[in-house]
Amino acid sequence: MLKLPLVSFIVTSYNYEKFIIKTLESIINQSYKNIELIVVDDGSNDKSQELIEHFINCNQDKRITFIKNSTNKGQLASMLTGLASARGEFISFIDSDDILLPEYAKAHIKVHMVTSVAFTSSLIAEIDENEVIHTIYSIASNQKEPHFKVRNLEELFKFDVEHPDFQLVKAPFGGWFWSPNSSAMFRKSAIELLLKYKNTDKWKVCPDKFIFNFAHLIGGSANILEPLTAHRRHKDNAGNASYVSGNKKYNNDNVTYLNLKNNINIRPETISFILKNRKDFEKIYGKKNTAKLILTVLFSYMYLIKQFISFGIK
Repeated sequence: MLKLPLVSFIVTSYNYEKFIIKTLESIINQSYKNIELIVVDDGSNDKSQELIEHFINCNQDKRITFIKNSTNKGQLASMLTGLASARGEFISFIDSDDILLPEYAKAHIKVHMVTSVAFTSSLIAEIDENEVIHTIYSIASNQKEPHFKVRNLEELFKFDVEHPDFQLVKAPFGGWFWSPNSSAMFRKSAIELLLKYKNTDKWKVCPDKFIFNFAHLIGGSANILEPLTAHRRHKDNAGNASYVSGNKKYNNDNVTYLNLKNNINIRPETISFILKNRKDFEKIYGKKNTAKLILTVLFSYMYLIKQFISFGIK
């Protein structure tokens, strides 16, 4: 008998005692039941670990693994630690302050089953520290005007989960065409080579920039045009600049600097990673296709130049 795939949810946790349990509850309450939960705590010094252990004790009928880093290694290192332990064919990396809608896994799996993309990303809603909804049309998502949908207030998160609307992403390497980290589900086969990546200290914050672009380079992506994740805005997260500011997305100086640094680092880091592990890439993808991956990253410098020119003109 054919089987539905296992989804591994990897939650990276660091000092979010106020939010972590609501995140974990939203995962185990998924309508799609073939899941496992892996929590990687990155050396929290608040009550996060204690709360997580209590949660596991109260849910012993669930498949939950708890990994504690002895020191703070950064988010990408924690994500890869979880990936190394994951058994699922599909992987979602979840921030420990976000909340998943109950149909999250089901909608992602449905889109994966009718495409062959490396990963899917959904639209997001924005919430605050107290779970108050600020919008389901977040400008942090790659939305298009035709997908504005006016809904009854009691039906904000209702949609046709049996036939979720989605678009394939056609985009150059190195940009940003998706929603933040928790919005995505990856084919494990598309990202397993990242377990060989050693420079995790370069992506301690905002590692989704690197992982999303790497996966898109390997196998493309699709955007699900429904909000499946409640993305929490608060003073301690990387995108804390504002909730909603009209139709503009503002970043403070620290976030702007981080984005610029990531835009500059991602291309040489990716090329260096492929070259250092060229035999592994060639074994999986062949010599010709490995060369194509490198050339795709090199040609994307033209996109970066256009970005800087556009930024200067504005």
